[in-house]
Amino acid sequence: MYNTIIIGAGISGIFVLKHLIENNIRNVLVIDKNKFPFGVWDKRNHPGIFEETYCVSSRLYMTISDFPLTNTDAEFPNGEHITKYYNDYLKNFNLVKYLHMNEDVLKVNKINKNIWYIKTNKNFYKCKNLVIATGTTNRCLNFPKDNIFKKFSGKMYHCDEFKKIRNKLKNKKILIIGGSDYASDISELLKNSNELTLSVRNGVWFQNRTLGAYEAADMFYSRYVDFFVKNILGKKYFHDNVGEDDVFNMWGKGGHGIDDWKPKCDYLNSYYVKSREIINSISKGLIDPKGKIINIKNNRVKFIDNDIKEFDVILFCTGYDALNCNKFLDDKYIKNRYKHIFSINDNNIFFVGFIRPYLTSIPMISELQSRWISDVIAKKVKLPSKTTMISIDKKDKENQKKEFPCSYKRIGGIVDPYDYCNMIGKNIGANKNLFLLFLTDINLWYKVLFDSWNHHYFRLNDKDKKKILIAKKNINMIHKNKIEDKLKKKYIKGIVYKIERVLIYIILPIFLITIIMLVYVLLKYLFKIKLKI
Repeated sequence: MYNTIIIGAGISGIFVLKHLIENNIRNVLVIDKNKFPFGVWDKRNHPGIFEETYCVSSRLYMTISDFPLTNTDAEFPNGEHITKYYNDYLKNFNLVKYLHMNEDVLKVNKINKNIWYIKTNKNFYKCKNLVIATGTTNRCLNFPKDNIFKKFSGKMYHCDEFKKIRNKLKNKKILIIGGSDYASDISELLKNSNELTLSVRNGVWFQNRTLGAYEAADMFYSRYVDFFVKNILGKKYFHDNVGEDDVFNMWGKGGHGIDDWKPKCDYLNSYYVKSREIINSISKGLIDPKGKIINIKNNRVKFIDNDIKEFDVILFCTGYDALNCNKFLDDKYIKNRYKHIFSINDNNIFFVGFIRPYLTSIPMISELQSRWISDVIAKKVKLPSKTTMISIDKKDKENQKKEFPCSYKRIGGIVDPYDYCNMIGKNIGANKNLFLLFLTDINLWYKVLFDSWNHHYFRLNDKDKKKILIAKKNINMIHKNKIEDKLKKKYIKGIVYKIERVLIYIILPIFLITIIMLVYVLLKYLFKIKLKI
């Protein structure tokens, strides 16, 4: 009998374990079907990273807030570096002893109101609290439901099989389907030994990873800019009047300039592909970009531009069915989740890591989610009533539909990372009062507000003074990054420009009209006096 059982030993599950222990809850067990922890981040697991894997999120957003990557690490670390980093985290906090690896969960039941019963291929367990941390990459493969693919006479594979079939894919005519980082990365691995075509059905945004060799593009955003965009200008105005020409189209429409891949939604309302190296390969003729497939006959594929091409292989890079893959669990716990974490139908089951931010990273957000979960389990934080959660969840879904109209159906966990993190910070008391910070430490206030948006801010209210010191050290390191000067110059210049426009087009005319009216009134008054005389 355990207080809490966590299903999944990826970084999200490990975060929950670590924060539960910090809340003095040590009767915890982590179960995982893989031989090694950290799931996809260990190449020995299936699915797992490739030898060539590099992070699409910068070092800043891959950093764990109280166990940071060093400032000497690359801006975009490779996969094996992250694997070692995560394992160092596991050892540093003495978490290995809580893990049961190579054990598959078969069934989860709740016989009475208080106890979960977990059956695995090796054992039988009971617990009061259950955490689902099985991740978005799993054994449930997503395939397109279009019947036209049944007409294809060649070989068809899912990218989940890529490691097994990679050596067979040489001198082939290959069609890759999917507009994701994974599709782009696999295209780069296959481009030199095959005739390659990439089909993207619904349009896509590409975001360059860097603005310079030591300047991560995802750091080109601050808390000040976030407030200004969302509360003063609005996302739509920012896209149409600031970003469209100045920022988002510097690499062509949609970050690529390919008509068949033209995005249907604005930049700030979409999910981005950060593996933009593929655009260089397209410009060299190594990859042929195509839009939607409209027909297939034998090995001949017809695209929306009416071009017909022959293929030996179709490789589906269409992702995984994340939450619906938990066949061991009743759907009623999965469907309605407050803030993507808490089952509205049961207060003792939690979900972590089932989130997709359009920038930053999943691990960064999972760390904050895990702090909230552990505080609820430790009864430090109380959730709203079921009625309130249902009402808020309904509004959240409506807002998600409005904010991400092109992505919400396909990516159910898509969120604005900045708003979502601030929301969690508010619920766990991690948001520092910026006004008080201004009065007590104006230097730190300036860095928090105007330097790159970062999650270390959410440690400044921590009860552990060591964690506060680590957070301040991390924030000072960010301040020294080369991107910071570019960030300030760009947006300060933009702010000055906006102020100038306000002065020229609004305040100046009002001032001139006021002067004219005053002169008119004065002249009229003087004229009346003259008549009387």
